[in-house]
Amino acid sequence: MLTVEYLLTNLMLALALAMLVGKLFEEIFARLRFPPVIGDLVAGLLLGATLLNIFPINDVIKTVGWFGATILLFYAGLETRYRDFMRNLKMYCIITLGEAIAAFSIGYAIGIAFGYTPRSAYFIGAVLEATSVSVSIRTLIEIGKLGTPEGYTILGVAVLDDLIALITLVVGASFIRTGKFDLITIASTVATAFLFWIATVLILHKLSNLIVRTVMKMHVDEALSSMLLGIFALAAYLTQYLHLSPLIAAYAVGLAFSEAIGIRRVAERMRFLSLIFSVVFFMVTAAGLDLKATLRAEYLAFYLAMIGGAFLGKTLGGGLTSFLIGYPIHTALRTAVGLFPRAEFCVIAAYMGYSYGILGPEVYLAALLIVLTTNIVTPPMLKIVFEHGPPTTQIVFRWRRIRRKQR
Repeated sequence: MLTVEYLLTNLMLALALAMLVGKLFEEIFARLRFPPVIGDLVAGLLLGATLLNIFPINDVIKTVGWFGATILLFYAGLETRYRDFMRNLKMYCIITLGEAIAAFSIGYAIGIAFGYTPRSAYFIGAVLEATSVSVSIRTLIEIGKLGTPEGYTILGVAVLDDLIALITLVVGASFIRTGKFDLITIASTVATAFLFWIATVLILHKLSNLIVRTVMKMHVDEALSSMLLGIFALAAYLTQYLHLSPLIAAYAVGLAFSEAIGIRRVAERMRFLSLIFSVVFFMVTAAGLDLKATLRAEYLAFYLAMIGGAFLGKTLGGGLTSFLIGYPIHTALRTAVGLFPRAEFCVIAAYMGYSYGILGPEVYLAALLIVLTTNIVTPPMLKIVFEHGPPTTQIVFRWRRIRRKQR
């Protein structure tokens, strides 16, 4: 039986390696103008079973890592503007459904085509589904296009895409636990997740300023940060009674409090926690895999198909759906390119499938290659598509045009 002292010393080693080596690799990739998360993954591969095999992995360290993934989503919610999100929710929902269905379907089809079982192909579809918008937003800021209709659409869709990705993973996890994969189970899970998410956001947003004003009257240090962290943790805990993932609650609570008075200071505190513990998560996911056994010639076609599918899914889904509802073609193309990047959820989906024993390490490597490729290609492509074609000043939805003609 493992002693507390043994577990503690292993946790300290994991934190030491994450903070020293992980952050060093983050700095290297940041200087190369890549997302720092790639540095965490590379560090995990180097220190883990693939090469040096010195990064410790046990249930305690895995739990700390998953806490990092959850707090990262909580911080992302705090950084989102509630009013902007809700104002264009209908438009973002339509585009998100189109691009999520297209990306997932292409991933599922690739899985089936390469001989994976339907439940394995489901998680391969999940790998291609979710967008990571951080690279796109940074690029849009650099070229002065964040405040455009395309910029707002990319951000809004990416936020909703994360929710759909969470639901996809929750449905998959539920199937693994229960052995059932029918429409009733899926509909129930989706409805429960959406109702819980919407109720959490609306109720807490309504009470957010009251809660903040009350807590700010307290005389203890960091009262507001502690209380909001406690509310987030309580909501995450309650998800177990609905058979949902704590990740569902994390973003919802953050979004609900995103416009409360004095919330910027709390966001900075949560940013610190997320930057610390999320490093552990990404290094754990990479360190647990031995990719030496995966880098084989017979997987080359699969890797190429996955990378191609990552770009095709967002082009057909995000771009085509945007065009069909009324976006000019150049605006729709810009939106699609902004949705190319993958990061956290891509890796999480691959790791969940691997941890459940239904995916091999080759899918995890494919996820890493997708993260690397999409994040390298997106910045120059965004610059190109914004340089060609006129600026978008107004978007008129096609159904509104039809109503005007009928009148």
